[in-house]
Amino acid sequence: MGHPVYSVRYERSNIPSSMKIHKDILKQLKKYGGSKKRLAQLLDEEQERELEQELEEERQVESAAAVSPCQPILHDEIKRLCDTRGDMLNLTQLTKGFRPLVYAFTGTTLLNDCQPNSWHQNLWVSTEFQRVIETPGESLDPFLRPPRWVIVYRNQHIIFVSAFEANWLMNRLDFLSRKCHSNKPPITTLHLWLARIRRLQSILVNTPTLTIPPTITSYNGTATFFIIPLEWLVELFIFNGTLYFENNQEQNAYCKCLGVCPKPRTAIEEQAFEKRWIASDGFVREPKYRRRLKVDECRFKSSPLLLVKRITENRNNSYASVTSHVGSIIFNSLKLI
Repeated sequence: MGHPVYSVRYERSNIPSSMKIHKDILKQLKKYGGSKKRLAQLLDEEQERELEQELEEERQVESAAAVSPCQPILHDEIKRLCDTRGDMLNLTQLTKGFRPLVYAFTGTTLLNDCQPNSWHQNLWVSTEFQRVIETPGESLDPFLRPPRWVIVYRNQHIIFVSAFEANWLMNRLDFLSRKCHSNKPPITTLHLWLARIRRLQSILVNTPTLTIPPTITSYNGTATFFIIPLEWLVELFIFNGTLYFENNQEQNAYCKCLGVCPKPRTAIEEQAFEKRWIASDGFVREPKYRRRLKVDECRFKSSPLLLVKRITENRNNSYASVTSHVGSIIFNSLKLI
């Protein structure tokens, strides 16, 4: 294909060159270009088809509708979280500022699958965390706020807050910590949180130097409080779209939370699978079978695997890879650790 172009340009150019060089170039072009002739008209038709395909792909990708963001609000209930001397707040009565964790899915298609009564009652979101856009009638699926900041309130409740609220809480908690100079461990702390979407990635939530106030050392021999109870932690893994586990302990706790018995299974689990106590996706529905298989920590009445799949896709803006720990469980019913 290249030698006709070269020949035309050679004839039209006035650059003196050796005829031997000219013939050698033609020989090489014929050798690597082959003998197949392709007309310019054919090339134009191929380019036109490629352009049509690109336009079709562009038509399939719908542009995001113009929306108006919500103006941030700092509720008094959020401010009261920093009061360490008063009585503990009853969050269930402060609905203007706090709602159960699944309230974050309000206005999304995920709400239908989240099984609201299946989550621990000490897991919360601020109402500001749920507010993202003011435009009515729009699905909030593309606008779900990423869970990045969490308040551990009185070492008993975990509350996801917006970045706007976190900014205020950060300054306030730091100020109170410097002012009080107490030797007692802080009972309300602000933590940065990341979903583990890569192997060996830190989720930061338990990093002492990153908490506000800092919890670098224990106080009076008392262990520093972290979000350690795995029965809490694994539910937050589901909520924030985590894809990987740090160790086998996290993986097992995650499976128990979902009520699944993935492969590789023990001999008892294999017998249960043959008896159909365990579904093809690994989910154990009946409470009496859950107790025998030691997955009775599960609070979900129906299989939550579709919900996990949709959350991970939404949070990460992509499908969960089957090579990831969570992807392997929800797609192949297989544990990788």
